[in-house]
Amino acid sequence: MTAPPRRSLGAWVAAGATVSAVLSSACCWIPLLLLGFGASATRLSATFEAYRTPLLVAAASLLATGFYLVYFRKPVCEPGGACSVPSSRLTRLNKGMLWIATVLVGAFAFFPNYVGALVGGQKAGAVDGSAVYLEIEGMTCEACALHIEKELMSVPGVRAAQVSFDDRRASVTADPTTPPAEAELIRAVERAGYKGTWIHDSPSVTNHPRAKGETP
Repeated sequence: MTAPPRRSLGAWVAAGATVSAVLSSACCWIPLLLLGFGASATRLSATFEAYRTPLLVAAASLLATGFYLVYFRKPVCEPGGACSVPSSRLTRLNKGMLWIATVLVGAFAFFPNYVGALVGGQKAGAVDGSAVYLEIEGMTCEACALHIEKELMSVPGVRAAQVSFDDRRASVTADPTTPPAEAELIRAVERAGYKGTWIHDSPSVTNHPRAKGETP
């Protein structure tokens, strides 16, 4: 395979940096993508989260290399050689791709930090004062919370569900006439690809006073 020309290395490096940044934020955009298709996030987002830091380091290193190649590195060639006359069109292309890659890398690198504002992140709390709570493990950003909410809402007897990424907690309000069992809610969290643990000071769904027709 023929190596890419030296003057096009900047473009290749910019592309590599962009790919690294996209993969570094996959822990966050994959749950959103799968949510749109109605699929489960399983453990895929957690797998990418484990490699997030190395991928970000790789992206930053590639960008630094790209800037060096495009702006600082001088071509080495014999006087009068073809490389002694740089192509202005190729130079502009390399610089443009490098700056576009820089913007994309920044957008994807910080995606987990601002995705909450895009999806409307919220604190977990009782909808009508009768919610029960679960601790959630394995979330990597607000997108994961949306996926868990969808699974919890699919459980028969669940009237409302809110999941907070910041609190690592889910609150569920059940229909008092047909409340779901605790195990059903735990399984719903697991179907989304995460681990749910019942909070011991939270009232049991099936034993909640409202389910018995009593006054809380």
